[in-house]
Amino acid sequence: MFTVTRMSYKLVLYSLDISPPVRAVKVLARLIGLELEIRDLDMFGGEHLKEPFSKINPERIVPTLDDKGFIVWDSHAICMYLADKYAKDDKLYPKDLQLRARCNQRLFFDAASLFVRLRDCSLHIYQGGKEIPQDKIDPIYAAFDILEAFLSSDPFLVGQNLTIADISVAVTILPLEIYAPLKADKHPKILAWLNRVRQTIPFFDEMNVSLTKEYRDMLMGILEKNKQIA
Repeated sequence: MFTVTRMSYKLVLYSLDISPPVRAVKVLARLIGLELEIRDLDMFGGEHLKEPFSKINPERIVPTLDDKGFIVWDSHAICMYLADKYAKDDKLYPKDLQLRARCNQRLFFDAASLFVRLRDCSLHIYQGGKEIPQDKIDPIYAAFDILEAFLSSDPFLVGQNLTIADISVAVTILPLEIYAPLKADKHPKILAWLNRVRQTIPFFDEMNVSLTKEYRDMLMGILEKNKQIA
């Protein structure tokens, strides 16, 4: 389905494996056959706050890509860049202006709605929360309702073909289910779409399921410790 990209050098990806945005970039890179040099950062130990990383990325976030000195971060921006520059065609990131606008909108929805809600719940645990309040869970389900509407007429988020929007959103959905499990009666189109993504990307589960479980176990472990603190 996709052609391997032959290059004389490897792009560098600053990484944290359990990060969903990092995994979205890794899934895309593998899909287009792009080899990456992975540089894992000990973010829990504060490595991302120190040089040399803080010098190349003032936001100090992962994923961050280094393409022979060109630095770009934010998984959505990286996926746009990689698909434009290295994919063999424009199916993953359409050049047609209307399709691209739809793809961008879905990517921005992932960034501003889905991932923000995931981050809010996770930060609540990191900051000592003993449970996830309902007012953080309800917005996740509200976002799921919108995603269900996006999938009302097409098999993928941007028409008939898998795009980088599907990759980004699917990778975010998995950890979101830690807090708000999808329901067959309310989200049938999302569940069918997620299976479609998995079938289209044969290694999707291999790259995501165990790390999502690791992410969940880490969060639940912190939650339990928080509950034990008087």
